[in-house]
Amino acid sequence: MLRLILKDLYTQKKIVYFSPLLSLPYFLSMGKNISGSNFITIVIYSLCIAFIAYFMAMYTNFNTGESEINQNRLILSLPVTRRSVINAKYIMISVWWLFSYTSHILIFILMNVVDTSMTFNQLLDMKVLLLSLCFTYLLMSIFYPLNYKFGFRVASPIGIAVFFLVTSGVGKILSSNKAKGMISIIIDQPIISFSIIAISVTLVSYVLTAHIFTNKDF
Repeated sequence: MLRLILKDLYTQKKIVYFSPLLSLPYFLSMGKNISGSNFITIVIYSLCIAFIAYFMAMYTNFNTGESEINQNRLILSLPVTRRSVINAKYIMISVWWLFSYTSHILIFILMNVVDTSMTFNQLLDMKVLLLSLCFTYLLMSIFYPLNYKFGFRVASPIGIAVFFLVTSGVGKILSSNKAKGMISIIIDQPIISFSIIAISVTLVSYVLTAHIFTNKDF
């Protein structure tokens, strides 16, 4: 298991480790406008962290169709079970999330040195920490079953499209007076609500992905 986890760290494209910098232009231009501790601000920060973590986790699976088959054959030639391969992938989601989260904190510390009016207290909010982890697992829970069933080229654009659809949908719901009553429970208890959703979706995704990978011929 540990070797499978280290394999993902070693084989990750080096340029991907700089992906948290993709958030820098957005926060430099919009950071002062999203300060505060309201629910919308928490969601924005959480989604930014989750998207970078998703991007990093996704690209550990970047392969053409043929190279993906060969890589899986190579992995399965080692003394590991197919189930342990999937276990390692789902554990690695947390690793990429942690890298994204800590990287954003470091970026904001540097930004605060350059511009003292910038604050990064929101990133230290427990709601941002837990929600970003939930969002990361939700995104990867969509990606992995599609990736192992149809391949990276199908799964990656669908996952990115889902992210932007969810982001757009959350923005419209939060700005809609009619929707506020329907999602008041989620707004009042976001940690509990999204934790239940994330755990449920992740469990279904894990079982489905394990079933697909276990029964797939390479």
